Amino acid sequence: MGVGVTGDELRAYREKKGLSQPEFAIWLNDRLQRRYDKQKVSRWENGGERIPAAVAALIKRDMVGIERQGGPALVVVVTNQKGGCAKTVSAVNIASVLALRGYATLLVDCDPQANATQHLGFDCYDLEKQQRTLYYPMHGDMPLRDIIVTVEESGLRLAPASIRLAETEVEIDTQTGGDFVLKEVLEDVRKTFDFVIIDTPPNIGNLTKNAFSTAHTAVIPCQTERFSLLGMGFLLENIGKARRRLNTGLSVLGIIPTIFKKNERNDRDVLAEITQQYGEHMHIFPPVPKASIYAQATSVGRAAVEAAPDVPGAAVYQEVAEALVKERETRLKTEIARVA
Repeated sequence: MGVGVTGDELRAYREKKGLSQPEFAIWLNDRLQRRYDKQKVSRWENGGERIPAAVAALIKRDMVGIERQGGPALVVVVTNQKGGCAKTVSAVNIASVLALRGYATLLVDCDPQANATQHLGFDCYDLEKQQRTLYYPMHGDMPLRDIIVTVEESGLRLAPASIRLAETEVEIDTQTGGDFVLKEVLEDVRKTFDFVIIDTPPNIGNLTKNAFSTAHTAVIPCQTERFSLLGMGFLLENIGKARRRLNTGLSVLGIIPTIFKKNERNDRDVLAEITQQYGEHMHIFPPVPKASIYAQATSVGRAAVEAAPDVPGAAVYQEVAEALVKERETRLKTEIARVA
């Protein structure tokens, strides 16, 4: 999606809205949850600094009459109890696509391994020393907003994790209402973000149950190999239990086949089995092919769809994002209309 905006276009857009540079910075901050100021706007307009993709996307959307205020949030859990299925890669890239489209998007790293945090270039050790990780809001020490950091390239916001979050897994097991701690933590930000994407641990533990209890819908990345397919029934069984016991509104948006090698017969067979077993009841997205650029993007702290928009599989993550936009409009229609 081309979202470039020149400095002259930005100035003309701002002046058409009748806003000064400081006022325009406030307007942007309200919608993108950022901290821009007059100097930043001035550098963009004069060509001294590149206009962030998230700002450009928001302006493009507003120019065609579809810019929306932040909130209410559709909460999405990206989940699979098996590691190595591109779960975090999927969460990071889906969230980045939404942010680049101009939606106020928060990615919550709910995995003590902190893979999403590191994937986006943040030092979880340093953030932990600053007490700016998810452990502290989950422990009741501070509001979630106090730990949120910003991905400069996309405007995506991140609630980072660190290994200390593993303590929360044990602590909430002894608390009354422990399955709903994350829901309470997210209550405030649900009012100002359009999307909250939760990356979960590769297990069905207390943190994953917390994500199930607060989410509207689930996205399931599944590697096109037989062991991952065998675990799919177990995962869907647990989502069904969560729907009955914790959150009657939880749905499954669909399955994303991942790390697909089209030249491998086994991958093609597993993809066909996924479609045969689950295609009648839920959306099976096109497969995301195996591509080295995903690992390369991780190593440099970038989302692949932001660093290389034409990366193989980018169209799939765009399709998932579009499905989430439609899901939000359907599920939260009344709340969106009230905010608008």
